[in-house]
Amino acid sequence: MKSRLVLLRRLSFFVLVLWTAVLAGSFLNRRFRHRPPTEPVEVEATPRDAREQPVRVHKGFTYSDTLGIEPNFRISAREAVEFSNGWYEFRSVQVSLYHEGRVAYGLVSETLRLDPVRHEAETGGEAEVSLEGGVALHAGGFTLGGPERLIQSRGPATFAGPEWGGVAGGAVGSLGRNTLELFGGVSLIWRGATPSGGPALILLAPRVFYDRQQALIRFNDGLTVLKGRMRVRTGRAELQLAGPEGDLRRATLAAPVLLDGVLDDGSNVEAAAGMTVLEGLPEARYRLTADPAPGVGWATANWTDHAGDWREFKSWWLVGEGSRTAWEWLEGQGLACATDLAHDNDPRTVRADRMRLLFESGQAVRAVATDEVRVDSGQQWAEGAELDLSLVGRTFSLQPAPGKRVALGSPDGRTWCDKLEGLQGGDVVARGQVTGSLNAGAHPATEAVPIRFAAGTATAADGGDRLNLQGEARLWQGDRLIRADRLDYDRSTDIVIGEGNVFTTAHAARQGGTAGVVDVRSRRVRYDRAGGMVTYEGDVQLDDRQARASCQRLLGNMDSNGNLVTADLDGGVTINDRATGRMLSGQKARFMVEDGFFEVWGDPVLVKEAGGNQIKANHLQWQRASNTVVVLGAEDNPSETLYHATQGRPTPGAPRRKP
Repeated sequence: MKSRLVLLRRLSFFVLVLWTAVLAGSFLNRRFRHRPPTEPVEVEATPRDAREQPVRVHKGFTYSDTLGIEPNFRISAREAVEFSNGWYEFRSVQVSLYHEGRVAYGLVSETLRLDPVRHEAETGGEAEVSLEGGVALHAGGFTLGGPERLIQSRGPATFAGPEWGGVAGGAVGSLGRNTLELFGGVSLIWRGATPSGGPALILLAPRVFYDRQQALIRFNDGLTVLKGRMRVRTGRAELQLAGPEGDLRRATLAAPVLLDGVLDDGSNVEAAAGMTVLEGLPEARYRLTADPAPGVGWATANWTDHAGDWREFKSWWLVGEGSRTAWEWLEGQGLACATDLAHDNDPRTVRADRMRLLFESGQAVRAVATDEVRVDSGQQWAEGAELDLSLVGRTFSLQPAPGKRVALGSPDGRTWCDKLEGLQGGDVVARGQVTGSLNAGAHPATEAVPIRFAAGTATAADGGDRLNLQGEARLWQGDRLIRADRLDYDRSTDIVIGEGNVFTTAHAARQGGTAGVVDVRSRRVRYDRAGGMVTYEGDVQLDDRQARASCQRLLGNMDSNGNLVTADLDGGVTINDRATGRMLSGQKARFMVEDGFFEVWGDPVLVKEAGGNQIKANHLQWQRASNTVVVLGAEDNPSETLYHATQGRPTPGAPRRKP
């Protein structure tokens, strides 16, 4: 019995030892079954302390690090050295860094040391982190991992992508949040924003934060953008990309946004706006919107060119479109104003509900304004509905709203027309059923009654001192009228010159103080209001209620009220008496309006009565009040009278004489 018990105990002990050996073998098999074959080698790795001794080397080693169930990073190396303290050192390393189970970054380095317990690693020497889209971050070394799952550069970092690159004082990324931050002064150069050979776009910022999951870049500490000699500054900005490392979809610049610099043509530019948004459009185009600058209420831009000309543009709200190379147009909305101050011209201001600036080669060349347009130039103004203004040639055209007319004016008067044009040099042309009024001329002797005018076209020159009217042109003041195909009115000298189908009407002082009206027709007229003289030339015809006189040239003298006092006629004078049919003809004549007679000279002067009677003399006078012709003869100035007696009638009751 006792021997059986001893045998049973020995068998139990043997089974226990055998079971323990099986468990130990199973543990060792699980522990080493994924390790590659090892072999003792000479290890050149230098231990960090006396306790760190290399124990084995792995060829073609792959290591995966996890935090819980989430992959942290995966290391592939040509060779790995395992140390006694559990550290690993890798050579020819490629690391995949994970965010939410997907590869977010790639890291390439010649060497890398890993602490698998703390899930930390650090590269030795130069290393490069790659993102999507061909974007890479290079530094003198990186540390990665830890509880925060960070990847951080040691010292300055450089970065690059397609058509852009830059440098920063340092870089740190978070695998947990999938973010990347550049700090210590960031500088980025983007050559894809300009054509080949043009200036690159440079972005400067103290710090840049990149949220890769949202494809959002933030400049929370300010941003400065440089291009050539132009600069844009803002206190805060955001760039929304189409995807991680994708193209720009939207850029938002916080207020205030300030622009200054020098354009390619040498013009100095300054601008200010509130929140500004730049949005990407199809076909590599962009759209800009800008709010008014805080504290000002306007989005403003002004520039001075090399000639000293100054321009300003401001609006309540600003929109525009362009490409990567240049802006095509900018439009002010709500209320827009443009001011043009040339060194040799009066300041000119344009105001409208909408105003669009059109650019060529980066330069503003035209402005198109619509709705409630007003143009001010010096003391002159104009109002309409649509303005097309050339900033290069300083020309413009202004048209009214449907059913309305363009209005323009100055302290001296008003004008209405169907279209207004500004010509290079400063002349202003009104077209289409032009009507208007002017205050009296500059000469102190002129009347205060306004001068009115009408024509098909009216041109104001010399700042409005000269007015040219064409197409059934008319000038009138009270009852006095000048009409011609073309009228030139010099307001500085108060002289009117008319050409083509001239017709004038004016008062004439009559004998006894009764007033009459004198009409004159000719091919040309020159009226000197200040000098009180009027000259008619070419088929002149003078009419009043009593007679019509014709000649080739007429010189009239006017009194201070513009009434005709005398008229000297020359060049084949002919005078017709309306009442009797009498006709007087000679070489020259004088019409004494107040005395009421014509004095005629000729070689000879011929008077023809309706009944055929004639008078010939070298000098005679027709006294119209008594309808008497007086021959002013002398011994050396003979006269001749042809008298045709009328046939007498027989006396009533007298016997008729037989033949």
